Amino acid sequence: MIGRRYLVRFPTMSFILNFLSETSLEFIVEESPDLPAGSAHTVDITVEPLRDGIYLVSWQEASGNTVVHVEDFTNHEVHAFLTMVDGTFVRQTAPLVEQ
Repeated sequence: MIGRRYLVRFPTMSFILNFLSETSLEFIVEESPDLPAGSAHTVDITVEPLRDGIYLVSWQEASGNTVVHVEDFTNHEVHAFLTMVDGTFVRQTAPLVEQ
């Protein structure tokens, strides 16, 4: 996944995920409830391999939102678990489409 870009379109938000390194991710906002469209954000990530093709990826955004993804490159989908700064908990699944 390092050096690759993926489009994820969840029901309530969409992003392009650009894995810069094993510790850094840039996400570009297409649609979001709390970030402007077109904005790019780089975050420090932790990547934990779960098994072949499946990774747990987590980070905290500057806003205070926390994000945990199960990135499944075998089935080309991402399962996202977010805790927004206001305490709202969001669970969503979307196709993981390489760009």
